[in-house]
Amino acid sequence: MARKLLIAFLALALLWSITGCTGRNSPQAAEPEKHGHTAEKGELLAKRLGVPSTYQAKYTSDTGISSITVDAEIIVPEVYSADIIEAVPRPFTDDEISAFIDRHTEGLIWIDQATKERYDGHGVKKDPQYVGSGLGYDFYSLWIYNEDEYYNGRDYRTINVAYGLNTKTGKLAWQPRLQYLKSRYNLSASDLLPLTDGKAGGCTITLEEARVYADEEVHAICPDYEMTNYGQMPVFELVNNPQYYIFRYTRHINGIPVNDDYGGESCANDYDYTSGLGVITVIVRGDGVCYLEYCNPYDIGEVIQEDCELLPFEQIMDIFANVGLLSIQHLERSPDLKENTMQVYKIQLGYMAVRQPNNTYHYIPVWDFYGHRTLFGTGGYARGKDVGPIWGDSELTINAIDGTVIDRTYGY
Repeated sequence: MARKLLIAFLALALLWSITGCTGRNSPQAAEPEKHGHTAEKGELLAKRLGVPSTYQAKYTSDTGISSITVDAEIIVPEVYSADIIEAVPRPFTDDEISAFIDRHTEGLIWIDQATKERYDGHGVKKDPQYVGSGLGYDFYSLWIYNEDEYYNGRDYRTINVAYGLNTKTGKLAWQPRLQYLKSRYNLSASDLLPLTDGKAGGCTITLEEARVYADEEVHAICPDYEMTNYGQMPVFELVNNPQYYIFRYTRHINGIPVNDDYGGESCANDYDYTSGLGVITVIVRGDGVCYLEYCNPYDIGEVIQEDCELLPFEQIMDIFANVGLLSIQHLERSPDLKENTMQVYKIQLGYMAVRQPNNTYHYIPVWDFYGHRTLFGTGGYARGKDVGPIWGDSELTINAIDGTVIDRTYGY
């Protein structure tokens, strides 16, 4: 925590001293679309901010142990302006849950995990074991499954919905999550690898055909969510599973996406609840969608401020040059660490639901720096180079309006 507070302080201090996107196969990002309040506003946002198409730089600590290499494609939506918009986190509604179940029933008989009886359509229920527990929240869940298909040699299916509410305020206290599985494998979207020659290794269908399946599924739930990233599953050694397509969808507001972040669905910290990234992850195989996870639904509220004045891109990079290295250099205090590097491959302008002092959330334009990390040395770092790169991880997030560094774990 001290490290992140230091970064935020330094970013603020830097503002007093200075005046004033499509991803590289990362795995891949969705194509931008032209939007904005009106073309009469003048120049596209990228031109107004002086954003180049690529950026290269290198920063190295005095010890030579820590370094950041930037060789990045820069993504800016083809829009004329960006706003600040109210974001309202919420649990899933009964209608959403019922509609999802109906769309995937296909004549199946769902069994309620809690009762082992046929599911009667009751929706989520409060878990009695948490009532009166003194923990300060109530847990709501629904878990239904179908075993007949599995025992007949076909796919096991399950739908699981869960979230927690604060007992005093009624507001969210646990991450809302809806999961759907149709597979004999215990599928996981825990990593997102680049495609192999433009295709998922375990699929016969093309990327375009797979996306049709994913689009149809996601738009039935959230019409304003669009693909933000895609790739393929890794092969898990114990399972030896096929490599299916993975698609990531986030809300797009007037052509500006809510930036994706690997693992950003859950923002658990040691102090209180923070709403995570609203994202839908879909896995597609040859016959269609076989896995879906929908985390952190949000409603859009009022427009707080239209056409915000954003910092020039050059100023954003000045901030990154001064703060980026500090964000990793603190790890040098371990004598076992001999190599501490970050490779930034993509810089993207988009929205993030940023937590406010009164615990509300605003969609605010931010710059995300996507990169790979390498931590290598002796002791606990000896196997650092055996770990493959993680794609889609935002290593640093900078507020595009005031240049402050945002800690995604705490949401501000």
